[in-house]
Amino acid sequence: MVIGTSPSAPGPLDAAVHARALRERPDAHLGAPAVLVAPCPPGAGRAARREALRPVYAALVAELGEPTLYGGSAAGPSVRWHTGTHVVLLAGGPRGATLSVHTASDLHGREYAVVESGSAGRRPEEPHGFDALPYLWLLHRGPERDWPAFRWDGHHTAASWEHLESSLGLLLDSWMEQLPVQIPGDWASFVVGCARDWPRRLLVGYSQDRGELSLMVDHRTTPEEPGVEEAMRERGWQVRERGWWRAVFAEEDPAAAGSAARLLVADVRGRGSVCPDELVAWELTVNDRGRLWLPGIGMPVN
Repeated sequence: MVIGTSPSAPGPLDAAVHARALRERPDAHLGAPAVLVAPCPPGAGRAARREALRPVYAALVAELGEPTLYGGSAAGPSVRWHTGTHVVLLAGGPRGATLSVHTASDLHGREYAVVESGSAGRRPEEPHGFDALPYLWLLHRGPERDWPAFRWDGHHTAASWEHLESSLGLLLDSWMEQLPVQIPGDWASFVVGCARDWPRRLLVGYSQDRGELSLMVDHRTTPEEPGVEEAMRERGWQVRERGWWRAVFAEEDPAAAGSAARLLVADVRGRGSVCPDELVAWELTVNDRGRLWLPGIGMPVN
């Protein structure tokens, strides 16, 4: 079923009416197919999907209030409104974003089975599996006592550098598609370190205000030896400022997320890391507010 095809009612308003029904009469809709509320043509790019979702999401928030959990998957949003024993779920799919309602324990059980199955990052010769996760990131902005009972972070490390590039690219792409809709204006970031070059810090960030992904790595204590600058530029670093190398990737570039992920992998490998298990991410945050989980990051998380 698709919502929004009626000529007499705007799609976002139809979506809000359906969301109200899911919240007020969840048992009547349990097991029903998810309803397509923000359709997108096959192959639509990040910007097109984002703009298709924006008015629908605004209508849902106006009806249901701010969600319990913000989030995104490789296929689109993964946003939850918990209403007692049930969850109203806005989820991405191959044709666009859908609305459905679930018994909370059943939904969490199914998602737990997926993320703990080992299908993500399992073997280098197999598909990486991060694109099948129910969410690549989740953000909770309530008090710690209200954190969800089920939450999952970077327990599955990418099985190869190629898999890590893919998982990071999916995560950063999801940020650029979903954060401007769900949390307009807020920045997001995390820090990466590698065991063989400790304690040097590599910062990864997305700024909505600037419309860019940026990577920075601390080189203030690196000796000025011949070939260092050439090696850094060869990895993809663009400019050195006050001892930090920096690279920026514009949001409007469809390849921005992949380019940023490729640079991060090239840099940690250039520092001697031999596998993603030797990396660690910490200081995961969105505007220093709430708790952020990144199961799609593809590396251990502190």
